[in-house]
Amino acid sequence: MTAPSQTTQEVMADLGRLIDALGQYRAVAILTGGFVPVMYRKVPRFVEPSTPSLLTTDFDWTIPTPLDVLGGQSLADRLADSRFVTIPSIGTEPPVQRFQHERFGTRTLAPVHAEFLSPLVGSEVDRKGTSKTVVTVQRGLTAQALRYLDLLFVEPLHFDAGTVPELGLAAPATILLPNPATYVAQKLLAWPERDPKKRDKDLAYIHEVAFLTQAVWPELAVVVTDLKARFPAPWFKRVSELTDRLFTSETAEGAIAILRQYEGILSSVPSEKAVRKVMVEFLNAVGLAS
Repeated sequence: MTAPSQTTQEVMADLGRLIDALGQYRAVAILTGGFVPVMYRKVPRFVEPSTPSLLTTDFDWTIPTPLDVLGGQSLADRLADSRFVTIPSIGTEPPVQRFQHERFGTRTLAPVHAEFLSPLVGSEVDRKGTSKTVVTVQRGLTAQALRYLDLLFVEPLHFDAGTVPELGLAAPATILLPNPATYVAQKLLAWPERDPKKRDKDLAYIHEVAFLTQAVWPELAVVVTDLKARFPAPWFKRVSELTDRLFTSETAEGAIAILRQYEGILSSVPSEKAVRKVMVEFLNAVGLAS
């Protein structure tokens, strides 16, 4: 849901401003998080769900480390030139930088803001005991390092955000979306360590992706096979064990958690049976079930 002070149109317009500000960095930054299913709704061959978007107000982008300087200008400078200001996090060193439009000011973090993420590889601390969960990816730019994000760089989708009128882009602007198979795998792998307040919505995002990608499930199965060849086997054992538990029955935790996200939003909420059916069929079809 959007914050009360910001309409859906305003949030989408801010995302459009950010996409425009990224410029050449759109070729390497992958949209991550809750806005991915929103963009999937606009992808040809995908089915649009009957349920509304579970819109968030923060824009996450996964970028490689180190991040090459593109077009002769750092990403932080590009954002500053486009009237985005920096709000550093408290309690980390270096601080995580979050970016928001200057109209929100520079004193506090606004509900509508952007953050950059980067894959965490190996231990969370280096040999000196220093945390590796915040990394400097480029001059003037830090990112939060999270595990499993490296999956998102496999077979990303190239999508013209200029085809989405709500973003207000004046010209074509190709952005990278994670492949639905990698998006779901990363979400499930990260789910056990997620903030409990965010887990239900993450499962609802996965259910939405499962529903709208029905026409391309065989293609996603090919991507999952590729993932299993590239990444550790225990990762996928963990996914299958988790989904077995979450969707073992109509009254299991997963289906109920998904339905909670639609309470008060839909006049007619899908049944637990319908939700579980979509998830079980999807997970089996793409090869993420046991």
